[in-house]
Amino acid sequence: MSKKIMVAAACAFLLAACGQDSGEEERESYIAVYQEFTDASETVTEEETTVPVTFSPLTEENEGSYLADVLIIGDGECGKAVSCGLLTEENVISVPGARPDDILSAEVGGKTVRELIKASGKPYIYLLFTEGELLNSLSAEKYGSELFILGEELRELSPESMVIPLSVLPFSGDNAPEGDIYEYSESLHMWIRSSPDEYFIYKDVSFVCGENGILFEKYTDADGGISPEGWNELLRYIETDRFYNDMTEEGNSYDGLSAERAEYSVTEGKVAYLTFDDGPSKYTPQILEILRENDIKATFFITGWCIEGKENILKQVADEGHTVGLHSWSHDYDGIYSSTESWLEDFARVYRKVYAVTGQKPWCFRFPGGSYNNFNRDTADDIIAEMEQRGFAFYDWNAATADASTSATYDSCLENIRDSINADHEVVLMHDSLELTPEYLQDVIDYIRGQGYTFETVDTADEVRF
Repeated sequence: MSKKIMVAAACAFLLAACGQDSGEEERESYIAVYQEFTDASETVTEEETTVPVTFSPLTEENEGSYLADVLIIGDGECGKAVSCGLLTEENVISVPGARPDDILSAEVGGKTVRELIKASGKPYIYLLFTEGELLNSLSAEKYGSELFILGEELRELSPESMVIPLSVLPFSGDNAPEGDIYEYSESLHMWIRSSPDEYFIYKDVSFVCGENGILFEKYTDADGGISPEGWNELLRYIETDRFYNDMTEEGNSYDGLSAERAEYSVTEGKVAYLTFDDGPSKYTPQILEILRENDIKATFFITGWCIEGKENILKQVADEGHTVGLHSWSHDYDGIYSSTESWLEDFARVYRKVYAVTGQKPWCFRFPGGSYNNFNRDTADDIIAEMEQRGFAFYDWNAATADASTSATYDSCLENIRDSINADHEVVLMHDSLELTPEYLQDVIDYIRGQGYTFETVDTADEVRF
């Protein structure tokens, strides 16, 4: 079975289990005072342009630039990355008005696109067909199938290359399609998921430059298409996202992984730090709304596999000023705690994905199950020492709603908070992956505030450990 199918099967299971026990007996940590009931370069050189654009890729400290290995194929919008000086002509094949099913036979500079691809030797091929005229001429199903067929042909033409179709960008104005762009992107996503080829991968980039089907104004040019600033942001995402699926990188995926925490001081008096594990999820926006209404900033410890399809939600968390921490990629206790190397491989994956989506480099994290639990008795000390050496800080908790327990109810969550809130500084464990959490959250906030606490993120908190 291919890795892609195995991952899909694992995700299907985890979707059902994330944030709650699967009927097994609740595992008690042998040190934890509260139980978490969860189971399982160089910089790209810019050519002078009339539009000032700043591009700072993640790999600026490395010897090579990932973007030098990228080939972007698509319609007229792709050509703007060249005209504004962010990419060179050898990195882009742009055919205005092209359909996915005819672009290989199109001619550019006296050669067919098929010939150019064979000669390029680029290990990463991105596909972006997003012009409104194209979308209006195709149904969502036809759009997805044509791009799928093109991607398969490209994998045959260049079997050493990873092929990465991108979602439709949310263009506005005259470039906007008549139909719902999300239907086109979802169709493409479903087609790509049907392929067992692990080097044929869909990426949702719609959140990078816009939301709700519209480009952010600062990323829109005079024609309603993507501006140089928009291409700058899109290429930053592509540059950083390469760490998520890199076929050629030598060494370990966690080489050079480190963090540097900003200076801080702990606020005197009674302070509560609301923290949420296992997101992002469909419930996260409801939680963000409640926090917004109460003028509270919280900390979200992100589980990597939950990000796909919810990149816009994760970006909203960061954009609204909440602290984004990490909670592992897989949340697989047996896997991540089997060795220090296994932990680092998993951690590096979620780190790089979160960086690609938010533009922020996380410095804090929370161990699934807490820093000491029944699954890491033999490896916890070594993993903690390694993470401290790399500059990362981790947070357990000293108060919890136990919302992920299989027996959790609205009343039990409130009772657990009343029983566990008693110190001057309380790190409160909750989960934004559960339907129950937004139901009880306002009352939890009201109770904690009524006890004289203010609210802050863990940016101003000393580490809390079991």
